[in-house]
Amino acid sequence: MARFIVVEHHAKKAGLHYDLRFEKPNSNMWLSFASRHELTEAENTKVLLNQTEDHTKEDALFIGEIKSGYGAGTLKEWDKGNCDILKYREGKYIQINFKGKKLKGIYHLIKVTYKENSWLFFKAK
Repeated sequence: MARFIVVEHHAKKAGLHYDLRFEKPNSNMWLSFASRHELTEAENTKVLLNQTEDHTKEDALFIGEIKSGYGAGTLKEWDKGNCDILKYREGKYIQINFKGKKLKGIYHLIKVTYKENSWLFFKAK
């Protein structure tokens, strides 16, 4: 079982966005994805995510204030919990069963080919 967090990030330069982070299989790092839109709990509503750099556990779970730099602003917890990574094809496809307060159930992340670092995120039927 892995852990995940979704952070509501009110960045001064980048604006409001949501960061989805979860433990990367067979690694001590956390995968990180950013979205301009709140992550949906509705089935088959797709959200475009931009994959960002992997994070350490400490950075992935950070909640609080970043004082300077591009990410400067406030980070608030939107959701967190445990998850099971059901399928993991690095750079192509991830299927996760989220067990959070808001994100519950099986979700898909599918790498899109038309835009670098972009993934579609949606809940399974």
